Amino acid sequence: MRGMTKKKIKIGCLTLLLGFIVLTQIVSSCVSLTKSDREVAKYFRDKPVQPRSVFYNVDGYAIHYKQLDVAKNGTIVFLHGSPGGWDAFIDYFADSTLYQNVTVVAVDRPGYGKSEFGKPVGSIEKQAALLQPMLEALPAPRVIVGHSLGGPIAARLAMDYPDWVDGLVLLAPALDPRLEPNEDWFRKPMRWPLLSALVPKIIRVSNEELIFLEEELEQMLLLWPGVQAKTIVLQGGEDGLVHPQNANFADSMLINAQKEVIFLPKQNHFLPWNEYALVKQKALELMREFRQ
Repeated sequence: MRGMTKKKIKIGCLTLLLGFIVLTQIVSSCVSLTKSDREVAKYFRDKPVQPRSVFYNVDGYAIHYKQLDVAKNGTIVFLHGSPGGWDAFIDYFADSTLYQNVTVVAVDRPGYGKSEFGKPVGSIEKQAALLQPMLEALPAPRVIVGHSLGGPIAARLAMDYPDWVDGLVLLAPALDPRLEPNEDWFRKPMRWPLLSALVPKIIRVSNEELIFLEEELEQMLLLWPGVQAKTIVLQGGEDGLVHPQNANFADSMLINAQKEVIFLPKQNHFLPWNEYALVKQKALELMREFRQ
């Protein structure tokens, strides 16, 4: 009986996993996670300005970002979550109150979009190293806005390359390794060759990031005192993807940085869009401070 029970459990888990894969296939075919070049061109067709693509190489790994540099006296850089692409922040490029005051940049993080799509980089340290040359090429001061998994990558940039990061705006950031979910049982099976072949590539890239996230965040624990960039943290109280207590973690770990933690009790995970005005306001506030 016990053997039969274990067998049923395995069959049940496999059935759930296959169901999850089918669901991801349906979602990816019905709802595009990133915009095509044609969709981007259509979006900017009636806009007075539009960003240009910039590419660079780090040890044979190509990184792509979009840049709108009407103004050149400082830069706001947007880092998307997992999965995603630069166009998660496309509306910010159409906002004249932004692009008339600062250079606006959004990057395809490693493995996404035109940054070696399908070739994931699980290491947060390595992702930061791949993005650092972009910061060198951008006008100072530099404020990095990181959403979700983009949050710890922004923080790692401030830890490892403090001379290139002046301010941080962390939106629903996954920072505390103790708060990473343990119930994501499907992540390891998703790496099995047969099952992996059935999963959309963008989901595979995301899985390779998230499966190592707890360990990556643990490696950052001793580095938090090195963050000196002024930091603003926005966190929703009804966030179902990143634990709301990450805001408390950030508050406790930013011991050498000026900080502001804004807790939004009724807000969810999707702050770049649901709190667009507040995100823009806080990023510009930081920029004005650094210019004084």
